[in-house]
Amino acid sequence: MADRGSDVSGVRVAQVGLRGFGAEHLKRVDRLAAMGRATLVAAADPAGPLEGRDEPWYASLTELLAAHEADIVTIATPIGTHYALACEALAAGADVLLEKPPVASLDDFFALLEAEKASGRSVQIGFQALGSDALARVRELAAQIGELTSVRVWGQWLRDNGYYARARWAGKRMLDGQRVADGVCTNPLAHSFASAFALVGLERIDQIEAIETELYHAHDIEADDTSWVRIRRTDGVPIDVSLTLCGPTHIEPTVTLVGTKGRITLTYTTDEIAAEIGPDSYMEGTGRTDLLENLVDHRESGVPLLVPLAATVGFMAVLEATQTAPDPVAIGAEHVDWLGAGDFVYPVIHDIDGWQSRCLEEGKGYLDAGAPWASPAAKATWLPPAR
Repeated sequence: MADRGSDVSGVRVAQVGLRGFGAEHLKRVDRLAAMGRATLVAAADPAGPLEGRDEPWYASLTELLAAHEADIVTIATPIGTHYALACEALAAGADVLLEKPPVASLDDFFALLEAEKASGRSVQIGFQALGSDALARVRELAAQIGELTSVRVWGQWLRDNGYYARARWAGKRMLDGQRVADGVCTNPLAHSFASAFALVGLERIDQIEAIETELYHAHDIEADDTSWVRIRRTDGVPIDVSLTLCGPTHIEPTVTLVGTKGRITLTYTTDEIAAEIGPDSYMEGTGRTDLLENLVDHRESGVPLLVPLAATVGFMAVLEATQTAPDPVAIGAEHVDWLGAGDFVYPVIHDIDGWQSRCLEEGKGYLDAGAPWASPAAKATWLPPAR
């Protein structure tokens, strides 16, 4: 029988997944615990408990929920496990903080929406950048840049071989017959799409006309590590996205709104805004709200969720577009330098900085912009299903 003990402070939280980004979830639970707003009643992870912690541990969420009641279940596990775990938590009467991506397919997304509705509980998605106060500030400033002419998303990170050796699912599209979707668009730089969609108000599937993808990899992986995506919208200018994990350096990614009278760039990882409006230019920074704290506030006083499941449909459309596209094309070895030593070996695509900038300035993918390693086989167009 589940433990109904009342000797807890604040909401009762159960954590699923203790390693990787699960460690970040634990920090957030610990922070609220220190404030007297939450108690971690138990944790589940098939890899075993963490040393130095004394909360009850279970190998599965099923075992945990059989022994404890939870008000909130936080989930930070491989993408392919999200749907089943979230449904189980909802069925047990808990609200859910679900790490991004929400689920591994658009079908699972709509099914999870139905499960959320049937349960009467809430699902918050862990796009933590959407907790930033910078989003509202950028939307406010956007009124001053005239007619919007372009939305540009740029990301250039560096990932070494060790990044893809950390787990069986890393860099996979499929594993053990299940979709994993661990590409640059859907995992490392997924927040770039979520942030862009939040800035332009894309929250419904019918706001998407089509999604064009152009997917490549320089690492020896199945998934994409260098991609061009264009989201053609039914109610606004396209969103152009150029992402790579094969840059010479690791630079914070940005979303830029370009208008007839200026531009605004949000560095969403640091909550920094750079604005050029007419002759003036300036920078400012903001704070952000922790998404677990927001979920607690939602439970206790009805504060709106910052990242409700339903609002992430645009990102799920991108996930579906990239995962139903043909396998990413390998970039020829003659176009890649391998740098570093030991475990820290990483690829750098020749002049990737220049090609990314050119693509975004011209509104073209790598092939149409003339990148020598680009291939027609990498291109695909996805159309949203009628609903």
